Amino acid sequence: MHQTSHKIALSLLLAMSTMPAFAEEETISPAAGVLTGSFAVVNKYIYRGGVENDDVALQAGLEYALQSGVSVGYWGSTIGYDPSDKDRDHGFEHDFYVAYGNEINQNWNYRVQGTAYYYQNGGTVNAEDGSKRKTTAFDVLGELAYKDLTLAASVMLADASFANAGDVYLSAAYSYALPQNFMLNTSVGASIYNSSRDDSMIETTNDVAFNEARIGVSKEIANTGATASLDYVVGGKDRFDTDFDDQVVFGLNFSF
Repeated sequence: MHQTSHKIALSLLLAMSTMPAFAEEETISPAAGVLTGSFAVVNKYIYRGGVENDDVALQAGLEYALQSGVSVGYWGSTIGYDPSDKDRDHGFEHDFYVAYGNEINQNWNYRVQGTAYYYQNGGTVNAEDGSKRKTTAFDVLGELAYKDLTLAASVMLADASFANAGDVYLSAAYSYALPQNFMLNTSVGASIYNSSRDDSMIETTNDVAFNEARIGVSKEIANTGATASLDYVVGGKDRFDTDFDDQVVFGLNFSF
């Protein structure tokens, strides 16, 4: 699956203010919102250490944010499998979310987000013993940021074909400005798996697992609205004790 802190992952923080320069200018309502979007091309889609697409992936996002801090948005990506059909080697992930975020003071801010993960042509996965699980998933995410450091935790709200209700993902991300307008980006993530809801479809081996660590650089390309990025992903393990390979991810993201 998916972002990701995905997705990878897997999250956007928007701060907006509007101040008229002159009294005679039209006053903008506090309820007025801002629409932003993005389109990205990456050589592969890695989510929490796992490979969602080992080929070139196209990704797009759209968010409408109010000055109150409430926002609604969408993010999607091509993936290299179909969660309900093993014979298909392609699919599409759709993430729909509602969030609220705001500043505590100049250095601190927070965000709470609920997300629904929907897979194109998904539905229900059947196990050999007759048990069934939906491919659609729901989670809630909380983020607390201090300057360039962001700590986050997400909790799965319902059983899905790839997760148990109560699974927790913890992450930390830090960015640092480098010379020549480069940015250093780092992150680490680990999961606490809820094995109490295991069945024939999900049989947890690791209750706690380090999933991935990332280090990379990014740079805005002047006058284009595009940002190029390069990340090295150190793979960990998943709940089944599967070893994740290390990965190199190139990306080009256009924002508007």
